[in-house]
Amino acid sequence: MNVALYIARRYLFSSKSKNAVNVITAISVLGVAVGTLALVVVLSVFNGFESLIKSMYDEVNPDIVVRSVKSKSFASSLYDLEHLSNIAPWESIHEVYEEKVLLRFEDQEQIAKLKGVKQWPSSDSLRIEKHIFKGQSFRSNEHQNLAIVGQALAHTLSIPVGQYYMPLRVFVPNVSAKLGSLERPFTEGAWFVSGIYNVQASHDASYVVCSLGSVQKFLSKEQQVTSLDFHADDEDVEALQEGLQAYFGSDFEVKNRFQQQEFLYKVLQTEKWAIFFILAFILLISTFTIVASVIMVVLEKRKDISSLWAMGASEQTIQKVFFYEGLLITFFGGGIGLCLGVVLCLLQQTFGFIKIGAQGSFVVNNYPVEVQSTDMLLIMLTVLLLGVVITWIPVRLLKRKFIESS
Repeated sequence: MNVALYIARRYLFSSKSKNAVNVITAISVLGVAVGTLALVVVLSVFNGFESLIKSMYDEVNPDIVVRSVKSKSFASSLYDLEHLSNIAPWESIHEVYEEKVLLRFEDQEQIAKLKGVKQWPSSDSLRIEKHIFKGQSFRSNEHQNLAIVGQALAHTLSIPVGQYYMPLRVFVPNVSAKLGSLERPFTEGAWFVSGIYNVQASHDASYVVCSLGSVQKFLSKEQQVTSLDFHADDEDVEALQEGLQAYFGSDFEVKNRFQQQEFLYKVLQTEKWAIFFILAFILLISTFTIVASVIMVVLEKRKDISSLWAMGASEQTIQKVFFYEGLLITFFGGGIGLCLGVVLCLLQQTFGFIKIGAQGSFVVNNYPVEVQSTDMLLIMLTVLLLGVVITWIPVRLLKRKFIESS
């Protein structure tokens, strides 16, 4: 039986002779609980927004993308789709040609990206097609130049959907035109807008998606692609990435989702750690009430200290009594805050009590939350570590002022 822990537990839960000690102890527990609760809630909300942002990019970014490091495009003869399908059970493989263009619709103009896509196997639907909310896919009629545009881009250019009398005109510089020649400086193409999609803000404002063949023909880049996009069922993306790198060689770069949006992911992680350290500092300030609580208990139990010392209790045992007292305050305060925080987050996740704004004004109506076990473990370890450090202050004072003078 741990005598020091037993005495500390009795001191914590037994009634004190001075009401001020009770109040200060309660304030200490409350301060630690509120700080822990804030850490749990804020980090869980941040995790929710982080997952939301990642899920939005997941819809427009493939699991793995392959590009040439030596040129903008590469020949489709450099790979074999059937052979690539043997590397892994891909959900789909997209051959893509992407080019920056000038769009013009009536008197409206906008710089954007023209993206030609061909999927293998072709019978499956494109991921982007699931987000078409007006009109239909460009694959509905293979004999016409059809395209789908993002909602923001359609709004900027005031493009109606499903009309076939006014095409969306597309311009790219004519690289073969020479200065002073009669050749036109721009190559012009035309696509009819068959649908509008809404998937992710920056993508919606930048991309016109159409068939790969129409883009290759427009740019005179037959049998050329700028990238291969792989969507995988297997979660072991790292092994698939290594397999593709071995297949394509050093002349190609093979990037996973993190590497495609490396800056975004780093910013999200940096923000999360910044928030954690700021809240941990606030929690540190709140735990200083433990010092006052332990000192008050020490002052009240001076007779007990003398009695324990007279009965032969060692200096370390007496120190442990009040050290455990501070740790128990930290433990109970942190435990209460952690439990309340998790319960609040789960309630928000299930019922969505706290709204972001007006209905339909945002991507989601409720504050997204995601409770992660690793975060909860980190928070509890942080609380206990701060409790250990802060509690050691009055314990050292106890040694100098009371034990040595007994």
